[in-house]
Amino acid sequence: GLDPAGPLFQYTPTTVRLDPSDAEFVDIIHTHAGHLFFDFAPGILQTCGHLDFYPNGGKKMPGCKQLRVPPATRNINDLMRAYRSIGCGHKRSLRYYAESIITPNGFVGYRCETYRDFVLGHCFPCPKEGCPLMGHYADKFLHKTEKEEQKVYLNTGPSRPYARWRKEIHVRVSATENMKGNIDVALTGTNGIRKKYTIDKGTFKPGNTYLNYIDTEISGNISKVEFLWKKHLGPVHRGCMGAEEVTIISGEN
Repeated sequence: GLDPAGPLFQYTPTTVRLDPSDAEFVDIIHTHAGHLFFDFAPGILQTCGHLDFYPNGGKKMPGCKQLRVPPATRNINDLMRAYRSIGCGHKRSLRYYAESIITPNGFVGYRCETYRDFVLGHCFPCPKEGCPLMGHYADKFLHKTEKEEQKVYLNTGPSRPYARWRKEIHVRVSATENMKGNIDVALTGTNGIRKKYTIDKGTFKPGNTYLNYIDTEISGNISKVEFLWKKHLGPVHRGCMGAEEVTIISGEN
């Protein structure tokens, strides 16, 4: 199901909408889900498959502008005409699926109860049975039909290529005193792609470890890691800041 229709189908009996009984395996990609008259979403929000993938939370896709509908507009035909002129979020489900065909190891999803749990890393890394892949290779997941309505979350990029790979990064700092600023790391993949990510910002204490979860377009192994430190403007510190250790944990199967 590629962002199945929500208006007039949300929370209706299974006889009139897509549900797990409609096939041996039903997987859903929710990309513009919500409630039509409140956030003008054409896609269904409720779980309706064996595996329900919610990329970026399933409601707002990076790289898509949100359509604002005047509060007075309540005619369904007017709403759908306005939607068809944009439809970016709804169409993302097709684009993700198409890219998944040529990116067999991309779009790794993490089974979580909520998107917030996913963002906070509560469902990372993949369990011993592995993680499902959103898109063309979803049926490769061995536990795909052991339960119905399994919620799966992941993040994507704002433009092609959309696939991202989740990493958990730990940085143990070495400093002569407490320092204020930003801790960044730059990762370089074996394919030569180099990207910078912010791990934390604020006040840092010598010997403490700071972590964050990033979704990078760098697939495969990391060939180089650079520690980057930027002081906040303010009182002049004479101390120095460095990285005693940087640990990267991959969450793929």
